[in-house]
Formats: sequence, structure tokens, C-alpha cells
Amino acid sequence: MPGTAGPLLEQIRSTAVAAATEKVTGARTEADAIRTGARDRAQRERASAVAAHERGAATASSRTRAETAARVGRDTLTARAAALDRIFAAADHRFASLASHPGLRDLLVATLNDGLTYLPDGAATVACAGAIADTVRAALAATKREDVTVRLDETVPIGVMIEAGDGSVAVDGTFARRLARERSRLSTVLARRLVEHPK
Repeated sequence: MPGTAGPLLEQIRSTAVAAATEKVTGARTEADAIRTGARDRAQRERASAVAAHERGAATASSRTRAETAARVGRDTLTARAAALDRIFAAADHRFASLASHPGLRDLLVATLNDGLTYLPDGAATVACAGAIADTVRAALAATKREDVTVRLDETVPIGVMIEAGDGSVAVDGTFARRLARERSRLSTVLARRLVEHPK
């Protein structure tokens, strides 16, 4: 069958060419898919790295902002505390000028009336500086406590120290002590004013 060899060979050759072409096309398609996949992976990795960097930068920025806010807060509190200390120190220095204040007697009357209630019945002593002794005596007269005597003591700051006759009870009626008791409340008031009027 020599006459059929030519067409058969042609058919085999065509089949082989078709198969080879199909394989080449498949290989190209597979290579394109691999390249596309690699490119997509690379893009995803780059996007992930950029996102991670941005998250890290955002976190660092947030941390920096938080640290700055905390530092500003601490500095503000420190400055406010220093300002309050100066205000109370100035108030303490001004107490001496109250010795001649016209309202001192009335304030001492209230201080004595309150302080004497903590003492047991009987004699008592009120210690004060000589500069306000006359005012203290006038305030005592207003309380109508004849069993209370005045003792001069220059170590007592402006105000009085009230002591039971037997020494069992003593009441600090000095203005320095009153200011110390009021410090917490006054600090709140002054801090609010410092915020409202910082200059």
C-alpha cells in the first residue's frame, strides 16, 4: 500500500504539529498564568508591606500624640501646682497685715465661739501674738466667757491657739491652719480660675 503512505505520513505529521502546537499553547498559557500569579502575589505583598508600614506609622503617630498629650498634661499640672503654691505662699505672707484689719474682731469672735465648743467646761487660755492681743480681748468679751484668759505668745501666727485649762484639749484657731484646711477646696476654685484666665 505504497499509495497510502503519503497521506498517512501527512496525517501523522499534522497530528504531531497540532499536538506540539497545543502543548506550546498550553505551556504559554501556563507560563502566563504563573507570571500573572507571581505578579499578583508581588503586588499583594507590596500592598501588604505598604499597609503594614502605614499601620506602623499610624500607631507610632498615635503613640507620639498620646505621649505628647500626656507630657503636656503633666506639665500643665506641674505648672498649676507651682502657681497654687505661690498663691498660698503669698496668702500666708499677707496674714501679718490682717492684724490691723477692721474685720479681724468679728472673725476672731467666730473663731473663739467655734473653738471653745471643743473644750471641756471650765477655765481656758487663748494664746496670741501681742499685735492682736487687744483685738482678741475684745473678741473674748463678745463671747461672754469670763473664765478665758489671754496669754501672749509671739510664736503663734495670726489667729489664736485655744487650750483647756488642764491642757487636755487644744484647738488651732490660726489663719494658717484655717487656710490649710481649706486648701483642697480653694485649690479647686483657683485651678478653675487659672484655666479660665491663664494669663
